Amino acid sequence: MRRPILLLLSWMFLTPGCGARTNLDTLAVEVGGTMAFAGAAGSGAAATAGTGGSSIDGTKASGGSAGSGCTGGFELIQSNTGLCVAKMAAIIAPSGYPNYSIDMTEVTKGQYDAWLATNPATPSSSDVNCNYVTSYAEQGTSGVYSGVDADHHPVVYVDWCDAYAYCRGISKRLCGAIGGGSNPYANYADPATSQWDRACTSGGTFAFPYGDTYEPSICNGFDYWNDDISTMQTVSVGSLANCVTFTAGYAGVYDLSGNVWEWEDSCSGSGVSATCRVRGGAFHDYLGSYIPCDHDNLNFRQSVGSNFGFRCCSSG
Repeated sequence: MRRPILLLLSWMFLTPGCGARTNLDTLAVEVGGTMAFAGAAGSGAAATAGTGGSSIDGTKASGGSAGSGCTGGFELIQSNTGLCVAKMAAIIAPSGYPNYSIDMTEVTKGQYDAWLATNPATPSSSDVNCNYVTSYAEQGTSGVYSGVDADHHPVVYVDWCDAYAYCRGISKRLCGAIGGGSNPYANYADPATSQWDRACTSGGTFAFPYGDTYEPSICNGFDYWNDDISTMQTVSVGSLANCVTFTAGYAGVYDLSGNVWEWEDSCSGSGVSATCRVRGGAFHDYLGSYIPCDHDNLNFRQSVGSNFGFRCCSSG
């Protein structure tokens, strides 16, 4: 079967307006073939158990409401904020840099909405990157999983500024350069500089989080759904037990391939017209040739969609 490669084309032909967020949910096109749509949802296949000891890990929920409690194997109550946040995995940094940590899973809807309920302050007018933001609330619902345990699915319809603010709000940072700051725009596939890429490749060792050989059914991408676009959707974070890094010093990071694209603190410049990198691919992407660890996509800072999420890193 010919496999579609989905490209988000916002950076090719959209000119964003100040104060508006670009919804990319219907801008996915199959290269050399028929139009397809990001964010298609359906019943899907059952996810396998993660390390938490059950098929559900995280904040208990029964729909799309903000999470309550913090019971899963991949999250904990943060002492300084009292919020439920993702647990972190330790990553060995290159020589000369301090080691750092990265969220074991993508940030969930339950975790994000609990932070949102604290009414975080929006950016000031002097913030050249994010002064257009008037609310950090998710910017859409189309194609979003809303069934049982929805709060364990990754938060989506968040743009770069939303992701940046959340990570900062819980004393972490949007994954950027090893040692601090933004990762240089050209260094997205450099495990010596990028926190995200170093975690995904286990320090530059592997092409995929789980090894060098593509495995079509262990991460949430096109092949996981048997190529059936009508059933493709997000899955609970950390619920695919083999979609995880395993090498000592980098182990225990889930869903770096598939599920949702993840914003990285790596942008072409300042302001809403800058493009920023998203990493790891999403549930509708062919995980073999299209999204190994060294692949990325470019989108305007204020782009949102049912396939855009993020995870956080430590400040180091």
